[in-house]
Amino acid sequence: MGGKCLKQKFPTSQGVQSVEIGIIILEALKDNENPMTLTELSKKLNMTKNRLKKYLVSFVRGGVLVFDNEHKTYRFGPKLIELGLNALNRLNIFSIIKPYMLQIKNKTSQSSALAIWTENGPIIAKYQRGNRPINVDIEVGYYPPLLGSAVGKCFAAFLPSQFTKELIDKEIITYDLDKRLVIEELNDIKEKEFSVRDSYFGDLPGNHSIACPIFDHSGMIIAAVCILGFTNDLDTSEQSYDVQTLKEVTRKISNQFAYQSNI
Repeated sequence: MGGKCLKQKFPTSQGVQSVEIGIIILEALKDNENPMTLTELSKKLNMTKNRLKKYLVSFVRGGVLVFDNEHKTYRFGPKLIELGLNALNRLNIFSIIKPYMLQIKNKTSQSSALAIWTENGPIIAKYQRGNRPINVDIEVGYYPPLLGSAVGKCFAAFLPSQFTKELIDKEIITYDLDKRLVIEELNDIKEKEFSVRDSYFGDLPGNHSIACPIFDHSGMIIAAVCILGFTNDLDTSEQSYDVQTLKEVTRKISNQFAYQSNI
């Protein structure tokens, strides 16, 4: 192996070096926006292809990585996502989020929902009914479309592309979307840190919804919160009270996760 960079990282390792090297390989994939080939990873890590291939084969067998035979690339697999979701649950996001969803209810009177990521896309994990006589309801366990829902767009914009590319490409075909316009919208969401749905889409409840991302201490999106309403009751414009309130609340949640990681 010609991997000086790996040797420098483990000058006096007391643990299992192969596990630590495996983590570095995964970090290299995480830091790259697109799936990577064996050659690209080998060059990035300064590691021989033969040695690197053994790690990649084991990761694929365990479901940690997925190998795309057509493009000869590696990306994160369902097992890694499952482990990440388990870790997220251990952060007790649901107990943390509850008082904030009550804040949204009290400040806007709207219904709200929490979505987390799964290997099948976003899923509604918690729902808070609003204060209005007629509320927009959404079922826990519902999988909203990635590009047709406000929470889905948050994940599409902020998650690394290896998590979302396959589903994005599939929905572009299924819903006959303009890929150029999809990319423009996702870039706009990244810049403004909120997404909207301002019309009916499929079987999604309500006319309008607004969603904002929740980040962990590293800046990785771990969830999205949306508020749902009817056309005349929910203002989706950037400077509206509804949008600014949701952005303020979700920033507080992200800050709490960042604070807890430093305790």
